[in-house]
Amino acid sequence: MERNHIIRKNLAVGVILLFIGTCLIPTDAQYIVKSSSSASRGDWLCVGGSGPGNYTKIQDAVDNASDGDTVFVYAVSSPYKENIVIHTSISLIGEDKNTTIIDGANNSHHGVNITADNVTVRGFTIQNCSGFGTTELGSAIRISSDYNRITDNILVDNEYGITTNVYNLSPPFPPSKGHNTITNNVIINNGAGIFILMGWNNTVRGNIVSQSEMGIMVGPAMNTNISFNSISEIGFGVWIIDSYNTVIYQNNISYNGIGVLTMITSADKILQNNFIGNNRSAISNQGLLSKIKSLKIKLDLPIRRNIWKGNYWDGPRSLPYMIPGVFLKFSFQVDWHPAQEPYDIPGMR
Repeated sequence: MERNHIIRKNLAVGVILLFIGTCLIPTDAQYIVKSSSSASRGDWLCVGGSGPGNYTKIQDAVDNASDGDTVFVYAVSSPYKENIVIHTSISLIGEDKNTTIIDGANNSHHGVNITADNVTVRGFTIQNCSGFGTTELGSAIRISSDYNRITDNILVDNEYGITTNVYNLSPPFPPSKGHNTITNNVIINNGAGIFILMGWNNTVRGNIVSQSEMGIMVGPAMNTNISFNSISEIGFGVWIIDSYNTVIYQNNISYNGIGVLTMITSADKILQNNFIGNNRSAISNQGLLSKIKSLKIKLDLPIRRNIWKGNYWDGPRSLPYMIPGVFLKFSFQVDWHPAQEPYDIPGMR
């Protein structure tokens, strides 16, 4: 992808409108395996293996699972051309993320749609999920619930990689809501990588997001932590809008059109990131009137200053780095103490 990649018009317009491990199981395991170590771990239901009683379809196993169960999917029967809905608190585990494939077949649905709380999805390649032509965002993984874990997957060639769509961000904000974790995934060549729409208390950590129209988008949202990710070769690397207390910490943000764009935010903390080779490292649009209307009046959130500190801006700097506003206007956002050398960020692949 060229560093000055132009965002597709239809995707950009859609986003703007919206804003406003692995367990070892014998290969001949039956479809239900009772846990011997702890009753709370539930039963194991197997899909695609050669043993007696294995399910053929992932959805059939999910529909027969109970809270606390694990659905284990063998790679040998890949690709699974399904659109899966998870409506119970289970773990959906693939045998090998490189070879256990869920294929959305470009039929205007999500690859995995999570509607229950406390779900884990791990160990899959999820591809070809599209929602074009519908009112839905076609995602490899869609989350509309709380306390879920999406980890160690490969998401490629989808309209969206991961979306959290709550559609109920209004005060008062229950502290128990959200708490979804998106960790250690490879998200490549999607229309957009991760889209946190109207959510709170979510963590995006240790992912590789690359070669997409947009990388990580947040808003409106509260208490989002974005840390230790590699974000590269994207039109907009990180885009935060109408959000409160977003932490962007120790990410490699490189070779994007725009590294970080923040608009109408309060209490942001952009700390110790590597900005390398972007066309424009960062832009901030923080109109006070817009903040009062969007954050104070609509969401009843306090207006607090954003903090940019200790970031590495393409090279050693003896002076503070001033973050420009839209159309290169001064935004009154300043990194007063930029780093003199890039960080060796732990956990990066």
